[in-house]
Amino acid sequence: MKNKLLLISLAVVLALSVGLVGCTGGDIGPTPSAKIVFAASVSLTGPLSEIHNLAKGPVVAQWLLAKPTMTVGGTVYPVEVAYLDDGSLLNNMLENTDTIITGIKAGTYHFLLGPTCTAYLEAQAPKATTGKVVQMTMEGGATSLFANLGAYKYSFINLSFSNWFQIPVFAKLIKEAHTAYNASDPCNAYIGYQNDDHGLEYMGEAVKYFAKEGITVDGTYPMDAGDTTDIGTLISNAKAADSDILCIFAYPEHVFGAHAVAKAQGYNPKAMIIGPGGNFGVYGAPFMAGADAEGVMCFAVANNKTEGGTVATLISDLEAALTTWGVDYWGHPCYWAALDMLKEAAEAVGSDNDGAGFTIDQDAYRNYLAGNKFSTCFGETWYVTPSVALNSTTYSWTNAQLQWPVPATKAGLMNYKCHTGEIGQWQDGYIEIVGYAGIGTGGDEYDLANYDVTDSFVYPKAAW
Repeated sequence: MKNKLLLISLAVVLALSVGLVGCTGGDIGPTPSAKIVFAASVSLTGPLSEIHNLAKGPVVAQWLLAKPTMTVGGTVYPVEVAYLDDGSLLNNMLENTDTIITGIKAGTYHFLLGPTCTAYLEAQAPKATTGKVVQMTMEGGATSLFANLGAYKYSFINLSFSNWFQIPVFAKLIKEAHTAYNASDPCNAYIGYQNDDHGLEYMGEAVKYFAKEGITVDGTYPMDAGDTTDIGTLISNAKAADSDILCIFAYPEHVFGAHAVAKAQGYNPKAMIIGPGGNFGVYGAPFMAGADAEGVMCFAVANNKTEGGTVATLISDLEAALTTWGVDYWGHPCYWAALDMLKEAAEAVGSDNDGAGFTIDQDAYRNYLAGNKFSTCFGETWYVTPSVALNSTTYSWTNAQLQWPVPATKAGLMNYKCHTGEIGQWQDGYIEIVGYAGIGTGGDEYDLANYDVTDSFVYPKAAW
């Protein structure tokens, strides 16, 4: 494959407001560098490009504008990002990853940022481990990696995802709201899912947690990337089942038009959750869902009213810089926090080689991330690793089971107990963070003490 390399200088970043970042490292003596370079294989083209352009791309740009340098050993280094386009093709991503790991060992690059989606993240993790290079992910979840966290000690996952801890909160919220609405009416749901790691993980966790809450699943329907006709069949099936809840665990190409198809077919579920897609501020724009976004649910961590840490200020700043249409209320706070943790680790364990240039040992970098707590937009933030698997009787982990410091042999996940939200709902043109009674008190089975509800959950949602 011929790699398509996009290396953007700070001057261009400032001119275009497209941010990128970087650093070096490796265990075979990289050449000292006059700058720090982050590298990532991302989907600049192809069907996944919508995710990169609305998620990682804008927030990395803004982070770099806010923090364009790092100081290591008394030397100030400019930072930038090298993006290698994978064209939304898995094999290209893997080849790009090889190129980046080689570059990190040579000193051309310094830090590996994760790829664009869950399937790619999980496919890249073994390469990061074999290459002994830290994989600092942004987009993508890791439910399927839970069984192998001990195999991927160089992977650090930063986004909230299905059972970390979105679906547990969603299921409990829906059950509580439906019971209050009509306690004698059983609650049922229909699930459409992307036929890849992302969709399969969400569908599997939803089936499990819905059963825990007594929500019946009427059916599940797989959808293939690139075939948006699938959404019509999904809506028809859900309408025929008269499902109260419609879940669409798929990528923007499917979810952006789901409201229009449901409206056209005359299907009005009491609640509808979509993602990723509904978490992007642009979803509520007049040229997209517009008024039809009202009541639609999504995955979201914070908004500009969230209490806790400085996340509300961060969201407000991003809204000012990108407009509300450009903010990802699910990913952007997590990615910003991840970059702040990366920066602290780089400045703590990197070397300026007596002024000769920047290098960083990847094991020292990995161990710093695993063994320290950081001050981020969420407040105190740190990585953990579950020491036990979830089962049919334990649907959450105790504090003792979330290992910190992260053992030297395991991957790290940004602690879901640091999150300030999991579920959002579009209300009056804005994403509000919603939750069930008592969430945020730290007293329920999930112990989500950091969770901040910004408005009451509306159920059922208004008809189209």
